[in-house]
Amino acid sequence: MVKPPPRPWTQGFSLVEMMVAMTFVLLLMAGMASVFKASLSTFFTSGELISSARRNHMSIDVLGNDINSAEMYLVNLPNPPPVVAANPPFYILPNMPITGAGPNDPQTSDQLFFYMDQPLPFQAILAPGGTNVSAAQLVVAQTKITNADNTFVILCPTLAYAYMVQAGQMFAFMDSYQTATISASPPPSVSTTPDSTTGWFPVTVVTVTNPTVAVTGNGGGGGVVQSTHISNSNILFITPAQMVRYSVQMVQLDPLNANGVPCLVRDQGLYSGTLFDTNFVATAPQEIITENLGQGTDGNKSGFKVYLSVNSGQAWEGLGQTGTYTSAATSFSTGWNQGIRTALDTQLSTTGRPGYQTTRFSEQWFRYIPTLVRVDLTTRTATQRSEYSATPTTAPAYKNFTESLVFVPAHSGLTMD
Repeated sequence: MVKPPPRPWTQGFSLVEMMVAMTFVLLLMAGMASVFKASLSTFFTSGELISSARRNHMSIDVLGNDINSAEMYLVNLPNPPPVVAANPPFYILPNMPITGAGPNDPQTSDQLFFYMDQPLPFQAILAPGGTNVSAAQLVVAQTKITNADNTFVILCPTLAYAYMVQAGQMFAFMDSYQTATISASPPPSVSTTPDSTTGWFPVTVVTVTNPTVAVTGNGGGGGVVQSTHISNSNILFITPAQMVRYSVQMVQLDPLNANGVPCLVRDQGLYSGTLFDTNFVATAPQEIITENLGQGTDGNKSGFKVYLSVNSGQAWEGLGQTGTYTSAATSFSTGWNQGIRTALDTQLSTTGRPGYQTTRFSEQWFRYIPTLVRVDLTTRTATQRSEYSATPTTAPAYKNFTESLVFVPAHSGLTMD
């Protein structure tokens, strides 16, 4: 019997049908890929933008809290460093070049300097049971000073806090705010065994002895205290005479970027009569306040700028503003002393209250004249993207955010008289 030929529908798709079907599938996949790419791009860019804006806001908060401590004097030092015009307790160096900056990085930055007495971030308590002898009691008893008379056991909330107590710091008895200086010989001694009553960690400190305290009954910042103190009264530790610098520096955070990442950095050192750079304490920890500083909209491409006003914000003096100096002025002499400070004097000459129509009457003018401080901080996204610029290897391929802070620091206008 002859087998009948197969019907056409049992032979599958023809080549033409397959090519037409594949064409439609490819078109559909191309459309889906385009949608997926757009969605992925939106996901990455929105995440970066939110992260950059959040980082910017947090950095401004940190700056504001720290600048509130500018010219905060908590102790009377027994041998205070003289505050001199060559290194005033508050000043700005405008338009300083950023060493090592690449072509897409901010090229210049303001540098902000201010003096402060820095309290440690905790309060301790005076341990009970000590001798706690005052200078007056020694005079009455007609006896000399012994080691026990200037030794104190102080309880700190945690072991980490206890190790923060160092020689050269001062501490204040909060029941009467008398102060004493911690001796370097012997240095503070920390016990890793917590106090059985409080669970806090003891630190034994010896204060610097003033040789006349037992005779006069007083003596600034050291030796035997002038009066006895209440057990369990609060103790505040203070690192005195500190100079703080905010600047933009290139930090090696990215191994793929030879230039480094532009970061706003906080340095701290001991104040002296010379400018900060020659007196920086290299062992002091350097804090990175924020990374990925961007180029601001000003012609100098600065990511960190500080402006001052002493006429309630009617005019601002700083980089890029109208004043008696050019934007190229960077040094202490031309940028600050002849530049910003002279411009502030011009403001005060017409708007200052009687007796305060210039900043030249004292290097502590910041404490006498209410001063508005404006900080502009520009950060950028971490990655260059074609979504931000058609040329993704240039500076516009970063998305920049600028946030401003305008306020009167807590101790500005708070007179020292």
